[in-house]
Amino acid sequence: MSENKQNNQKKQKQKQKQNHNTKKQRRKKAGTQKTKQQSKVTFSADKLTEFSIWYENILEYADIVDKRYPIKGMPVFKPYGCFMQTKTMDLIEKEWESQDIDRVKFPTMIPETFLNKEQDHIKGFGSQCFWVTHGGLDELNVRLALRPTSETAMYSMFSLWIRSHNDLPLRVYQTCDVFRYETKQTRPLIRVREIPFNEVHTVHSSVEDALQNLEDAWKGYYKVINDQLGIYGLRLRRPDWDKFAGAEHTDVLDSVMPSGKVLQAVGAHYLGQKFAKPFDIKFTNKEMKEELGYMTCYGVSSRLLATVIGVHGDNKGLNLPSTVARYHVVIVPILARKSKVPHEDLLSKAEELSKTLQSAGIRCKIDNRQLRPGEKYYFWEMKGVPIRLELGQYDYQKNEVRRVLRINSEKVQHPLDNIVELLQKDLKFVDETLNKRALEFHNSRVTNCSTIEEMQEAIKKGGFARIPYYSVGMDGKEGDKKVHELTGGEVRGTLVGEEPPEEGTLCLITNKPAKVYAYVARSY
Repeated sequence: MSENKQNNQKKQKQKQKQNHNTKKQRRKKAGTQKTKQQSKVTFSADKLTEFSIWYENILEYADIVDKRYPIKGMPVFKPYGCFMQTKTMDLIEKEWESQDIDRVKFPTMIPETFLNKEQDHIKGFGSQCFWVTHGGLDELNVRLALRPTSETAMYSMFSLWIRSHNDLPLRVYQTCDVFRYETKQTRPLIRVREIPFNEVHTVHSSVEDALQNLEDAWKGYYKVINDQLGIYGLRLRRPDWDKFAGAEHTDVLDSVMPSGKVLQAVGAHYLGQKFAKPFDIKFTNKEMKEELGYMTCYGVSSRLLATVIGVHGDNKGLNLPSTVARYHVVIVPILARKSKVPHEDLLSKAEELSKTLQSAGIRCKIDNRQLRPGEKYYFWEMKGVPIRLELGQYDYQKNEVRRVLRINSEKVQHPLDNIVELLQKDLKFVDETLNKRALEFHNSRVTNCSTIEEMQEAIKKGGFARIPYYSVGMDGKEGDKKVHELTGGEVRGTLVGEEPPEEGTLCLITNKPAKVYAYVARSY
């Protein structure tokens, strides 16, 4: 073999190795670039075209979770992320308190005998349970499950608490962790094995009261999710083959993520009397006759926070609404070397400003680290803080600050005399802008389709394809398989309250008479 040929082969192998390492590094660290001048963090992964990489990186660099804990699917919430998750659940809890729903706290472990009482339920969750088989070194007579959800735990007690119609409605909630043995690829906040969860469980004396309770629940969810978190989705009724195990029907809120896949943010279920019978949840009605209770349950998980992060974020990093932001404002003192104002005076003014804002309920952070101002700017943009206040020597002399908005980089000078009022208006503008953008994004991802090609194109684009469909009963499952073959998506359900297709409309998949409009999407 000639020396030139050997050198060429050697160079080719080195290039291949270099390309491999570059790709590997991009997957792992695509979100960070550092210059010699400063350690600023920027994102090279585009959120819309490389969402998976963007998402993994922002969770790491914004200190939301640390997934290095040695159990798959059980990441650690770091302080910044824990605050956001707690705030999200606080909003939900406040809504339930306003609806006079009482808080409870149930044990983490559930006897296997309880799970076995509702056969559809155990079929749905049995394979996903973590089982405790020993206490110390002794084998237990009855296995204990780490709760996959709380129906069976709560309902065993409801039967002891309810005697008369005067005890109804019974409505309780808890915020806890539930456990699912996920065998698929896990993803922080979206698909995990230990799931932060808020759940409500109710018992009623009539079908009408139970269904009205669900409508009230949806009003509460819309208030929090649309108005306070600024995210949107479709309320869909799941097909019979995909409803909650043991439910009469299941409604969900499916939100489109930047990847084009949808994420279930809410699950709400009418249980009818399916759980009341095996758990003996009875009451004496006004006619003094014994009757089974009518039940509902509904809940949200950390997927709600994942939706907030994914929908509002951009290529700079997080972009947070004020409701869940750890800090509303970051103050950056500009400590120039040749400043005419002593550094101590600038820092003292920053402290004074911080106290003023904190006392007005504006969460504030002073960044007085020994870093260049530009590094701090990039850092807090990545962390999604809505407002940055820059305080330099000339600002100090004029008794003002430079205000910079995260959502659009708008810069204005704010006088300190009425700073609280001005920043409150700014925060309101930030929330309204994020809300408007999210609604526009959601609306752009719902496409009416009248041909197979249009459906395929809509799914390729990302979001929902609305198609005429023959059935969401069990007989519609075969058509769903065809949908998956054609698009990689699935029938997610029907829009609650939507009118059926006109008579004579044919199913896009089977050519049978269409009874509903189905919404097709790829999902997490």
